[in-house]
Amino acid sequence: MNRRLLRHLSMVAALAGGLLAIAPAYACDESLQSRVAATPDDTDARYELARSCARAGRQAEALAHYDRLLEQDDRNADWLLGRAQVQVALGHPREALVTLERARAVAPRYEDVLSLETRVRESLNPARDTRAWLMAAYEDLSGGRPSWRSTTVGLDHRLGPQRHVNGGVHVEERFDEQDEQFSLGFADRLGSDWSYGVALDVAPDAEILPEWNLVMEAARALPQDMTLSLRARHADYVNVDVDSLAIGVEKYFSTFRAAYTLTAAEPSGLGTSFGHTMRFAHDYGEASHVTFALGYGEEAETIAPGIVQVTTNRSVSLNGLHWHSAVWGFTWEAGWYEQGDLYDRARISLGLQYRF
Repeated sequence: MNRRLLRHLSMVAALAGGLLAIAPAYACDESLQSRVAATPDDTDARYELARSCARAGRQAEALAHYDRLLEQDDRNADWLLGRAQVQVALGHPREALVTLERARAVAPRYEDVLSLETRVRESLNPARDTRAWLMAAYEDLSGGRPSWRSTTVGLDHRLGPQRHVNGGVHVEERFDEQDEQFSLGFADRLGSDWSYGVALDVAPDAEILPEWNLVMEAARALPQDMTLSLRARHADYVNVDVDSLAIGVEKYFSTFRAAYTLTAAEPSGLGTSFGHTMRFAHDYGEASHVTFALGYGEEAETIAPGIVQVTTNRSVSLNGLHWHSAVWGFTWEAGWYEQGDLYDRARISLGLQYRF
């Protein structure tokens, strides 16, 4: 499939170039050529000339102009995108991918860059629309209390460019009790700015986890490489319901991100509590990241089987996802959590992911 797609892209580019080459009216714009010859440092004129040559099928000339532009400013996302488009037309998708990664580092939310990068990757690699993962976690509690353990198995399948459906099974062991939780979720985009998701978790006869838990999320891309997110959650425990609403803002700085989230939670009969989370992340490679997180505030948490209590918490953690190849990746986390005056928890987790 990938070779057919690559041949198709090359044939389309060659056909377009051939058709344009036999039409003199679509040659590189002569007036722009004159402007660039008279004022070689006129970047606006050279950029329009590069686009004109690309439309005319004169890809080698267009590439030369983009290279000249990038010598003056190698962080211009429009010029990098144009160079990548020309490289694809010339039949050099791997070189185009390198250029697109540079463009994405400069402008992480540039939809045209992301779209072309997706198409180029699909032309180079077999489609891998499904991702499976296995994760295990261990938490050591202070005061000689029994440790906590959890295991998660999940599956995510891509139904379209941004549409996903996922499900999984989670087993939680705390306080000498064990709960099994089953989850199902769906996520998609609305246009270029909005995304949303909904997830439902069910844990029959649960003592630790909610018997059922519904989460609805939405996010909107903002100017200046920022994202605004909203998250509403209803959790139904054995003896209490917890409703929460979170609002967050995230800012992109090239390959780095900084985010803040404010969460308001209201357990039935326990009043409203507020929690704060700050995250600092570094993105690298293809969808890999390292994230440092700090948390402080009040949180409703199960402190014993069937008992939910609001406590003042503090936390610090470091986690990441590293894709070793296009197929295999692993996740990891190390963190410390203070559950009010009750106990402290030291947590580690390791996971394996597989795409196919």
